[in-house]
Amino acid sequence: MTLREASARFLEHLKLEDSHAKDESHPQTQTVDHLTSYMPEAGLSELTPARLRDFIARWYVEQANHTPEPEALLVSLAQLLKWIDTNTGATLAESCRPVIAELRESLPRALEITAALSTHVQAGGAFGFPEFLTSFEEGGSSEYDLGTGGSVGAVDGYFRISRIEGTQVEAQELISNERVWPVIFPAEAAALLGTGYVINLEVVRSSDGWRIAACGFAYPPGTEF
Repeated sequence: MTLREASARFLEHLKLEDSHAKDESHPQTQTVDHLTSYMPEAGLSELTPARLRDFIARWYVEQANHTPEPEALLVSLAQLLKWIDTNTGATLAESCRPVIAELRESLPRALEITAALSTHVQAGGAFGFPEFLTSFEEGGSSEYDLGTGGSVGAVDGYFRISRIEGTQVEAQELISNERVWPVIFPAEAAALLGTGYVINLEVVRSSDGWRIAACGFAYPPGTEF
């Protein structure tokens, strides 16, 4: 049996018990639609804990417009997996339970970090700093040189948070493995951070460290790219 077939049977079962499940905005319906869009041709054996984690921590963050809400998504996934196990003899619920439990706190927090950083960037962010404007008037830069005193540069990529001291944050760029310190975060975003979170950022050098010029999504710790 494929994941799509099992999911369709699960929804039919729900519709017999709850007429609201026929609504496309119902959390279980949205969850099944998202999961089968992520794995359209998958068999049940392909829904491993690693694949489920990637679906929740990366695909949902980037593609699903955060509907249903994170808690509803995780509850719906647990219900789906339990139903599949009961009706097919699979053991998905047990193997995937640690993933769902781990992301109950970190997934909503990642979305909050994204919202806080987006508000900061929209309000001006690094664009209010003369160093940033000067660097881009001179053509900007796609990389930084930590060994050149006083130089102005910019870098964008996926950064894993490795240290937090108030609003000063050390982050490791995942491709180059370079550590950038200090990245100055807005207080409301810094208060939400924890080590291990991954954030898509563009940072620019300023006189007191690195400032955030643009941001993409924040992801729970352990997310792979």
